[in-house]
Amino acid sequence: MKQSLTPQITAGIGMVVALLIVNVATSYRNTLKLVENERWVSHTHRVLTELEATLSTLKDAETGQRGYLLTGEERYLEPYHSAIARINQQVVGLQQLTADNNLQQQRLRGLKIAIDSKLAQLQETINLRRKQNLAAAVRQVKTDRGKQIMGDIRQQIAAMTAEETHLLQQRARESQASANWTILTFSVATLVNFLLMALVYYLVKRDRTLRDKAEIKQNQLLEQLEHDRHSLQLSEERFRRAILNAPLPIMLHAENGQVLQINSAWTEFSGYEYSEIPTIEDWTEKAYHSRKSLVQADIDRLHQLNTRISEGEYMIATASGESRIWEFYSAPLGKLSDGRSLVISTAIDITARKQAEAEIRMLNATLERRVELRTNQLQAANEELEAFAYTVAHDLRAPLRGMQGLAEALLEDYRDLLDELGQEYAQQIVNSGQQLEELIQDLLAYSRLSRTDLSLQVLDLDSAVAEAIAMVKADAKSRHAQISVQSPLPAVIAHRVTVVQVIANLLTNAIKFVEGASPQVQIWAEEIELPQEGQRDTDRAGELERQTVGQWEHSQFLMVSPLLPVRIIRLWVEDNGIGIAPEHQKRIFRVFERLHGIESYPGTGIGLAIVKKGVDRMGGQVGVESQLGQGSRFWIQLRKHDANADDFAGGR
Repeated sequence: MKQSLTPQITAGIGMVVALLIVNVATSYRNTLKLVENERWVSHTHRVLTELEATLSTLKDAETGQRGYLLTGEERYLEPYHSAIARINQQVVGLQQLTADNNLQQQRLRGLKIAIDSKLAQLQETINLRRKQNLAAAVRQVKTDRGKQIMGDIRQQIAAMTAEETHLLQQRARESQASANWTILTFSVATLVNFLLMALVYYLVKRDRTLRDKAEIKQNQLLEQLEHDRHSLQLSEERFRRAILNAPLPIMLHAENGQVLQINSAWTEFSGYEYSEIPTIEDWTEKAYHSRKSLVQADIDRLHQLNTRISEGEYMIATASGESRIWEFYSAPLGKLSDGRSLVISTAIDITARKQAEAEIRMLNATLERRVELRTNQLQAANEELEAFAYTVAHDLRAPLRGMQGLAEALLEDYRDLLDELGQEYAQQIVNSGQQLEELIQDLLAYSRLSRTDLSLQVLDLDSAVAEAIAMVKADAKSRHAQISVQSPLPAVIAHRVTVVQVIANLLTNAIKFVEGASPQVQIWAEEIELPQEGQRDTDRAGELERQTVGQWEHSQFLMVSPLLPVRIIRLWVEDNGIGIAPEHQKRIFRVFERLHGIESYPGTGIGLAIVKKGVDRMGGQVGVESQLGQGSRFWIQLRKHDANADDFAGGR
């Protein structure tokens, strides 16, 4: 609980004063605006009055002219001459009053021209009456020219009057709004001031109450402080006993090297009594011998830390002469009364664990040699098996071609001697031979992908796709298939022959597995950015061994490559075929895996296995997205060519 509300009270009073100042300033500004709005309203009234006076003056001039025309007496021209004297002053006054309004100034210029025309027309009729007679003047009046000019003047004055009336209404509204806003702001500010003053009064009263409570609380705290001092003495005694009786070796040492306390476990494990090691220098002399200076420096650095640390492993010499490995942990305990820093150090005897780890490392080394031997044997067996499969497939071609040739010759030369069943048997031999030839070709292609070194280089996917489409052109034409490519396709790092074969196999499948419609195949590519896993060399790149504070301290360097993004290109081949159920989408990439009988869809069952083997050899990936009856989307992933990187070349 806060003991004083003085800051809040001061802040409240300051807010009241500030709000009063703001209220006065706002009221003064609103009053000035209200006065300004009233001045503009009065100004607009003057303009309207001056416009009416100008029109009235013209009427007076016209009245004097008509009286003179009828009577011919000069005394009737007095209103005319008086009007002429006033009209120019009124026009000048209107120019001054509307100087802030460009539109009114433009209209006023037109009005002045019309007034001058009207006055000239009146003077002309008066001159005719003087020099000739009434009839000549009447004929001039009957031309209606003066009436038209006067009508124009009335329209212009009406337009100016309408503009000023609009301004008068607008300024009246602004004046009323200013008055309302002034009243509202003053009322709100006054209400807020009243509330703030009430709050200040409450805070003052509350502050008095808090001070009384604080005085009572202070007395209670003094009593509690005395109780806590006694409890602290008990806690210190318990802490001292906890250290003395702890099962792990513990030492308390000060900044100047004084050993304040060691527990019984320290004496038990090391063999040294407190009287034998009263200082850090004595301890390092007995436990570390020639390495004492290095250890002394490490221990001195502990007094500069402000958090718990693990010091690592140190080899010590016990009082009996035995070497043991201790793992040390230290933490600061603050300052002593004389300003020296205090550190607690705890040790764990890990000698037995280190011996066990050495035995495990020896066993692991033996196991690694055995695994390496088995791996080499397995690799040799696989290479021998691949060579055997390649040889068998290659050697089967000669007798197969002989069998095919004899069957075809039998059909060509002895067809007439064979009945229908014999011809069917011979044709089945030819068809089976062709199927076996295709199977051998695919087996050789699959085996060749495993045996051949692939030289990876920059490859333009557009040209590779075009070559693959040319390879399946005959099948596409026979099935009326349409193959569309979203060009341009990016460049990748790949083996050209293998990529062309992979795309051709995917196109063959896309054309083959379609029912009830013409095959529609779409090819496009997208770029994907994947994180590259850091390659960590768990073997020690460097190991430093030095005797430090009675211990061999091992430092291991871990080589980690930066986690850089890898840009890959995913090439899609989408069809409108029969689709593949999700549970079969992995097995279709295995050798000899067929989901349909050869009588329904011809093939060897190796095409997609060749696709996977080829993409794997180029360091890529392959996959499919499909549902039964909804077509399939096969994709292959290859590394994108970076034009800014060094030229890439490699082989697998």
